[in-house]
Amino acid sequence: MHRLTKTSFCFSILALAGAATACGGGKKGADNPEATYDIDAGEDGNDDAEKADGGAPERKKEACVGFDIGNLEDLLAKSDCEVPDAKPDSVDNPDMKGKLEVTLTSSPTRVAPGGKADLLVTFANKTNAPLPLRFRIDPLARFETEVYDAKKKRADVPPGNPPPPPKGHSAPPPAEQKVGMVTVAPNGSARVRVPWEAVKMKWAPNKVRGTAVEKGYPRVPSGALAKGKYTVKVVTPLIGVFEGGDHEMSSPSVEIEVGL
Repeated sequence: MHRLTKTSFCFSILALAGAATACGGGKKGADNPEATYDIDAGEDGNDDAEKADGGAPERKKEACVGFDIGNLEDLLAKSDCEVPDAKPDSVDNPDMKGKLEVTLTSSPTRVAPGGKADLLVTFANKTNAPLPLRFRIDPLARFETEVYDAKKKRADVPPGNPPPPPKGHSAPPPAEQKVGMVTVAPNGSARVRVPWEAVKMKWAPNKVRGTAVEKGYPRVPSGALAKGKYTVKVVTPLIGVFEGGDHEMSSPSVEIEVGL
């Protein structure tokens, strides 16, 4: 017995009605040019994604693809960008040299003691193909700062070991670690802004109860940093890249002078 398939039915409708959306899915073309990027497309544009629905390749959700992504942190908070059944420690670490450029800039680059600066991390796709980027989510994508003085010593953490928390105060259990992914269009970029203050910190044991263990022992500001030149790093949750001991891709740095 002949069975009319969904595809042949769609073509029949198109032939009779001349409509462009008889059995449509998402829009493409000028209305939605980013919707055609594949979730696992390689640099040569080939689609190696797992097939679904009788042979149709799975497409990356539109929300997680872009040419000029200015809200990376917010984007990674969306469940749409979560990779199903993936764990950070199972992600491969390919060499991304010449493909991905990660930079950190500061505005301004000179602040008063205790002053503020806006840090901007940029993940730039240097290729002519879509570039998937993977990040650790637990349950958020964390972008943390570290500050080093001229002797390469941490200047933003208190000396010594943290004190024990007050009796009955324990940190929440660790969150499940997941993988989030965004795809940067050819020659495009994704950015995240991180606020920073030129201050020293002290341990805050009374905040242990409400602080996620992934953030480490809680700290609060405790006075301004001394005048001098500092190296400020943003430790990003980027994974899936091969890098050296300085973690130049996942932890870019910038020089900031404190003292006006």
